[in-house]
Amino acid sequence: MKNLKVSKKKGFSLVELLVVIAVIGVIAAIAIPAMSNVFGNSRTAKAKRNAQNIASTYSAARAAGASFGGTNGAAGSLAAAISTLNFGINGTGTFSSSRFQVKLGSAEAGAADDYLTYDAINDILSYGGTDGDI
Repeated sequence: MKNLKVSKKKGFSLVELLVVIAVIGVIAAIAIPAMSNVFGNSRTAKAKRNAQNIASTYSAARAAGASFGGTNGAAGSLAAAISTLNFGINGTGTFSSSRFQVKLGSAEAGAADDYLTYDAINDILSYGGTDGDI
């Protein structure tokens, strides 16, 4: 009878480990740039959403008779409008118990500022971040 040796192999060979590491490296090289793009898009979407909130809250506050301190109650500038809305402002008359506020950190307000324009002559704060969005 032949003498049969049964070998018990434990663990992985060096080649197998190197192949696994190479595959993980390729996946990481593809995934990392894609994820950074997703994070950038989410920051842009958040800034646009904040800008929309500021513009609509400003319009609602002015319609409710809120005075932003400038001529005829206008804000006078985009920075003044954002700052006043950050602290909050009440309406007048029937709306005196209504509070209009968009509370943002300075970085968030600065990012939202890029999508807003203020027309001081007509006292209109408008959102301009649509650029083809639906």
